[in-house]
Amino acid sequence: MEQTTDYVEQAVLDEARKVNEERMEAVQKLASIVAEKHELEEQLKDNARRERQAIKAAEKAGWTQAQVKRFMKPPKKQQPKTEPQNSNTSSHEESSNDSARTPTMTTAHH
Repeated sequence: MEQTTDYVEQAVLDEARKVNEERMEAVQKLASIVAEKHELEEQLKDNARRERQAIKAAEKAGWTQAQVKRFMKPPKKQQPKTEPQNSNTSSHEESSNDSARTPTMTTAHH
């Protein structure tokens, strides 16, 4: 009887381990992302500290607070130039057409 009990107990524990392993696999990606987020937050804190030091150094060097603040703004994103879509010309044809559109200097004959 004890062997049957040991067998049943072991079967239950094995099933629990199997379920737990599946659950652990599911949470491993989450754990990795949480660790990466923590690292990025630490980097951000360090960056903010170094930024404060650089601001103080810039002001000490004679830059005004307004100038420093302006320098800290990220550059505006440039919108890509959109050209009308012309499905009849290839890019090679378009580049050769560009030279045809470019005015050339001619000498006037008087």
